[in-house]
Amino acid sequence: IEEEVRRNSKAPFVRNFKTNYAGGNLPIYALVEVFSFGTLSKFYKNMKNADKKAVAKSFGIGYTYLESWLESISYVRNVCAHYGRLYNAKLSKTPILYKEYKQAGIGNNRMFGVLLCMKQILKNDKHWNLYVDQIELLIDKYEKVDVKTMGFPDDWKKLLEQK
Repeated sequence: IEEEVRRNSKAPFVRNFKTNYAGGNLPIYALVEVFSFGTLSKFYKNMKNADKKAVAKSFGIGYTYLESWLESISYVRNVCAHYGRLYNAKLSKTPILYKEYKQAGIGNNRMFGVLLCMKQILKNDKHWNLYVDQIELLIDKYEKVDVKTMGFPDDWKKLLEQK
């Protein structure tokens, strides 16, 4: 955590805090602003269950779901950041999926399962459907790529779009 703060020491809110509260620790609302996604995931995982429940409740989901989702999203982010491959890859950090998705045959060890988790976390984000449209453009552009190897079902767009 200290490394994250040091790396972001030039951010205006960090500088302002250090100037006005020398020697003090950043409050939690400011601290999470400087966290990498991986640090955020680990921080959440190490929180007390009561605190995890309070955070997860604000997203309208159970805390065990959110914990697994953050870890899986962090894993996928790292694969992308290090030029890894998601096509036809089985994920080693798998999210816990809702029963309805499992019953529909959607696996948790492919990229599509992680996208469903992202949808749930970002369900109030007005830009989510634009993101889904960008995915569709990529799929159309690379039509020879079989997205089923990434766990995409035939009705993938309907499942990902926010209503």
